[in-house]
Amino acid sequence: MERKEIKELAKSKIKGNKWNIWWPLLVISVIEGILNGLFGPKYSIDPDTMAVAVTGGSQLIGNLVSIVMGIVIAGYMKYILDFVRTGKFDSSVIIETVKKKWVNILIATILVGVIVGLCSILFVIPGIIMALAYSLVMLLVIDTDVKASDALKQSRELMKGHKWEYFVFGLSFIGWVLLIPCTLGLILIWLAPYMIVASVIYLDNLMPKTKKSEK
Repeated sequence: MERKEIKELAKSKIKGNKWNIWWPLLVISVIEGILNGLFGPKYSIDPDTMAVAVTGGSQLIGNLVSIVMGIVIAGYMKYILDFVRTGKFDSSVIIETVKKKWVNILIATILVGVIVGLCSILFVIPGIIMALAYSLVMLLVIDTDVKASDALKQSRELMKGHKWEYFVFGLSFIGWVLLIPCTLGLILIWLAPYMIVASVIYLDNLMPKTKKSEK
């Protein structure tokens, strides 16, 4: 599918469905905010030195909260992927995906994070290239039976010839993103669902040859 076709399809899919796309994200954000507020690190700034110091809570717990919420977000991606394919929403798939796939999701997240992080330390551009090469990893993990390490290999293969294309696809939303401060963030009510669904449609179009997991 061409970029214009993908965007038009995304617009048609989110019409009348924005709340169904938004509410799980809001729930996840609220839970993460509460957990971080209760147990995460607390910071203060020294007015004399302007140095930031941790004054309470735990950085370790804060990191664990981020990891757990990252796994839940993967479940949310499956929720959106199923909607893109069927036009229907089933929130139970978020919990089912987390329960069945959490180990694979965690391993994939760590592997991608380490590889992209190491490449970024060397140079920024290689880090971006590797991040693009692994764009399909999470969809492969949540939607097929492949192991995390195999998902990385498959993503590299499936993204060959598409990394620059996907990069440009992401940049094509920059005009809308620049409007966020101008609209005091209100445009996100429409823009966030649009970008999320459009990105999933794009990536799903690269996955037809993968073996879908049994439902």
